[in-house]
Amino acid sequence: MKIHYSVVFIALLFVFQSSFSSVSAQRYVLEESKVYFFSSAPMEDIEANNKDCKGVIDTKTNAFSFRIPIKSFVFSSSLMQEHFNENYMESEKYPNATFKGKIEGDYDLKTDGTYNVVAVGDLEIHGKKQARKIPSQILVKNGKASIKSTFDVKLEDHNIEIPSLLFQKIAESIKVDMNSDLKLYE
Repeated sequence: MKIHYSVVFIALLFVFQSSFSSVSAQRYVLEESKVYFFSSAPMEDIEANNKDCKGVIDTKTNAFSFRIPIKSFVFSSSLMQEHFNENYMESEKYPNATFKGKIEGDYDLKTDGTYNVVAVGDLEIHGKKQARKIPSQILVKNGKASIKSTFDVKLEDHNIEIPSLLFQKIAESIKVDMNSDLKLYE
């Protein structure tokens, strides 16, 4: 009889553990995202903002997927915006930048704290994928979570060509800041 109770206990423990892990795994979506980039070159600084970044983080698998519509970048000058979309990013042909991969590092979106993690995956811009490891920070405060990252993007890594006449106006590497609140997907 003792063996029978042990088998039942182990089976119940397994069922409980499986149920618990599926309940604790949740998906979070990006909300109120802001992507900002800055290019500092000898003749001109260029900056733009984008508030249309979409994405999801699955806390069970640590997988993430982000998408940024290229045409949603807003510049201080409409001419800059036009050149960015037509001449450099070819946004009709390559409408989105994407970043897909996994989060490495420990974090808990239900416990207040600052969690340093690394987003590891493929960053695709201008139709060219590049394997990246981007240090990121997840901040949880008063039950609200957010994520932020700062990283550089080299134009040559994504086959973005700069005409020789403009090489002093556009930097070879662009600084990118990304901030977003995370909302539980229900």
